[in-house]
Amino acid sequence: MTRGTSLALSLFLALGFAAPAVPQTIDAATPIPETKPAELKPAELKPYMPSSASAEASSEAPKPRPRLKPRTTVIPPNPAGPVRTMPANPDAPIGYVTTIPGGVTARPAPMVTPSLSPRAGQVSGAVPASTPISPDDIETFTDSVVRTLMQRDHVLGATVAIVQGNTPLLIKGYGYDRLSPMRHVDPNTSLFRIGSVTKTFTWIVARQEIEAGRIKLDAPFGDYLPNDIYVRDPRYKDITLRALMDHTSGYEDTSLGHLFQLNGSRLIGPDSYFHLHKPRRVREPGQFSSYSNYGAGLAARALQQTAHARDVPTLMETRIFQPLGMEHSTLREPYDVGATNLESLPAPLSPQLTRDLSDGFIWDGATYEPQPFDHAISLSGALGASSTAQDMARMMAMMLGNGQNDGIQLFNAASADAFRQPLMKMPEGYNGWASGLMVRESPAGFTTYGHGGATLWFNSNMILVPEMNLGIFISTNTQTGSALAASFPNLLLDHLSGDLVRPPLMPQPSMAYERNKAYYDAIKGHYVSSRRAYGGLEGAITRLLNTVSVTVDADGRLILNTQNGLSAFVPASAPGFFTQQDSEDGGPAQQTGGLHFLFNADGTHVSAFETATNEARYERVSWIHNPGMVTVLTAFMMVSCIFVWLSLAKGPARHEHPSEEQGRATLISAGLSILWLASIFVFHHWRSQLADDPGALFTKWPSGQVRLASTLAFIAALGTLYQFATYYFVYNERGRHGDGWPMWQKAAHGALLLFWGFYIIVLTAWGALEPWSW
Repeated sequence: MTRGTSLALSLFLALGFAAPAVPQTIDAATPIPETKPAELKPAELKPYMPSSASAEASSEAPKPRPRLKPRTTVIPPNPAGPVRTMPANPDAPIGYVTTIPGGVTARPAPMVTPSLSPRAGQVSGAVPASTPISPDDIETFTDSVVRTLMQRDHVLGATVAIVQGNTPLLIKGYGYDRLSPMRHVDPNTSLFRIGSVTKTFTWIVARQEIEAGRIKLDAPFGDYLPNDIYVRDPRYKDITLRALMDHTSGYEDTSLGHLFQLNGSRLIGPDSYFHLHKPRRVREPGQFSSYSNYGAGLAARALQQTAHARDVPTLMETRIFQPLGMEHSTLREPYDVGATNLESLPAPLSPQLTRDLSDGFIWDGATYEPQPFDHAISLSGALGASSTAQDMARMMAMMLGNGQNDGIQLFNAASADAFRQPLMKMPEGYNGWASGLMVRESPAGFTTYGHGGATLWFNSNMILVPEMNLGIFISTNTQTGSALAASFPNLLLDHLSGDLVRPPLMPQPSMAYERNKAYYDAIKGHYVSSRRAYGGLEGAITRLLNTVSVTVDADGRLILNTQNGLSAFVPASAPGFFTQQDSEDGGPAQQTGGLHFLFNADGTHVSAFETATNEARYERVSWIHNPGMVTVLTAFMMVSCIFVWLSLAKGPARHEHPSEEQGRATLISAGLSILWLASIFVFHHWRSQLADDPGALFTKWPSGQVRLASTLAFIAALGTLYQFATYYFVYNERGRHGDGWPMWQKAAHGALLLFWGFYIIVLTAWGALEPWSW
């Protein structure tokens, strides 16, 4: 027996996962010493009661669960190798700087079954769920891949859990979770921030409340929330839990400046947050998915209400963490009680778990820089959890066990089925949101369920593969770790299905551009993600950073150009569908999957496209909202401003004697040109800095530079309007003739004002002239 096999066997025995015993009823009233507010007694929290006959509690006490004691393996950071910067913020409005979400319609149309590629649905050499997977093989493969990708992408620490059913295959740490003092990642105790994987806990409790009859999937959601937190909008239908689970609530996505908080003394609780931040509803619920952290946070707040819990962290502890023995999982966060107003905040994280927290890091091109804790307590049910590989192994074993593990039942068979059945009818291979879990097709052809997530510095991914009875969890503590977290599960599934090496797909000759010009011309253009703010400065910035372009090459490949780079897609056999050319593409295709373009009835125009991930819809952009058009207009604006100063430096000819109005107009135009140039310079300086610090979008908003640029442009716009109002007097010279401006100069001044006025209209349409809107 090899050393690796021996260690893997020891790990299997240490975990002690046996066949599940008779499920035990969860005693949700167990008091938690950390949180004892006077307004709610712990016993008032309504427990989860299994609703099926098979879920009745046994009078026999469950056997104690052995502690997980896997070996911790570490690697030193390797500063050598190329620097690959892939900043990760999928929990923020995706597409700003990091990843590009897709959007899929929720329309009640018949399910389409496109033939996306020869690889779809074909798993060569796949491992059946009943076939045990070798822990030794898993460890050898994971060691090689994780270490290589950590070195390539400059990731300081990672933690990994892989289970088959309730059998752990690997629970392991790599690298370091702190540098001062230096501390290795321990998969048992190192708490990593898991971002939107947190939503899995919220949706589990939601299913529990559905089973208990305290909440209904399609009832008006406002019935479960205080009136001051949820305000009904008479223009739209009521939102339901279903709409929150499949992200079709119709909320805009406003996140800048308040999704994360780095200053622990400025934290506010969920109720205060919901009072201050109310994103607008911009469409009817149920139209299409547009991912919403706010919606998930609202759902968690409602569950707290229906379960009579004192706060969301307590609810998750009582309903999930304590029953499963997840002793190092929490939604609590560290903050100084003396420096923070705790009136509306849950009790802080215990000192013991605070010591176990991993730091978050950025790679600055030379060193790893520790970062402050990225608080998300206001939306703790959406993205605020911290956990370990060991605890997530228990979580995945329970999910794979249809809600049961170690004699504990968290949900019944109906809920287990709901977590594997999409809520929405979608094309084959497109995510229909299975009660809040994302459904995806891996490149190897497996249907997977789970959730990814990220905070400012951490990147995580959890997927479940029912076909193999397999659960995979990985989390990294460095901002550059998004590629590792996103790609590792697919690489592992490729390995288990036979180390498939797939050549890039090629378009059929019949799909060349010259043979299908009308088809491709209808597709080409600019599209903007629905996952953005819909007004004000935040709307302008998020529109700018979430707009993508689609072009076509001669062979019929679509080229998707995003903030995250380029990806190529080839036509599928079904009209309007495209699949990624390279299954290992680390660019936008890794985040979008396939593309589906929505044509009008006669097939001559595309209004939008949706992607396999179904996190947003990309809607066609009119010319006025085309970033390229704004760039060109801005360039002409700079030229016109410079021309004004060249004309001023030249001065009037000897025979010219401008009128008082003309002289004043010249000086005002010179001053306005300075304001316009200063506004453009300040904005572009801010945007260039954003490339080096993408987290500033969420922690330093409203940006002083953006507000200054908008203010300068707003003042310049007012001055330009004054010039319009006085142009009549400039043109007519108040009765003087012959020695004022020549006709060409009057025409040039009028043309300048017309162009500046047009530029003002464009900026107004973008929302860029609203320095007060934050």
